Amino acid sequence: MFKAKILFIGPNESGKTVLANFLSDTTENVGGEYRPTQGVRILEFESQPEGSGDNKTCEVELWDCSGDFKFESCWPALMKDSSGVVIIFNPDVPSHLKEIETWHSMFISSQGLQDNQCLLMAHHKPGSAVEEGRLPLASHLSRLPLIHSNLEEEPEDVRHAFRRYLGKVVNTLSESREREEMSIIT
Repeated sequence: MFKAKILFIGPNESGKTVLANFLSDTTENVGGEYRPTQGVRILEFESQPEGSGDNKTCEVELWDCSGDFKFESCWPALMKDSSGVVIIFNPDVPSHLKEIETWHSMFISSQGLQDNQCLLMAHHKPGSAVEEGRLPLASHLSRLPLIHSNLEEEPEDVRHAFRRYLGKVVNTLSESREREEMSIIT
């Protein structure tokens, strides 16, 4: 069974914890009072990645990382051995569009992750006007897959999109493992 370590990163109050709880079935309650994550929360669960070929269950370690820069000194440790990164932001907050460039350079560019190991998630909070049009993203960010999440309107779409992303991550891990094994044999 593959084990995938996925980091949920992004600006403060973007919905990382709500999405992490939902995807790991940790809680059914979508609303609630905002409490910022201190450092990191690690949620472990099993999921069936879509499109991963062998259709097996994958063990997921979902690292719900604080968006507070006071924890920046911990980020290298969080990044170690990560399989994928999901940048979560609120598209209704203009500063988030600029901030995700910083998150990209610190967590994705620095690790040399492939585009299919990354995901941008525009999380729409309850009561916000959902516009799924094009967002004004920097060119290096527009190459990454982008999904819009709305847990009030279409929660299962969010779950399926995450499973598709997980399938891509598992495929990348599998290909990497095969290359490593072949290099040992030859």
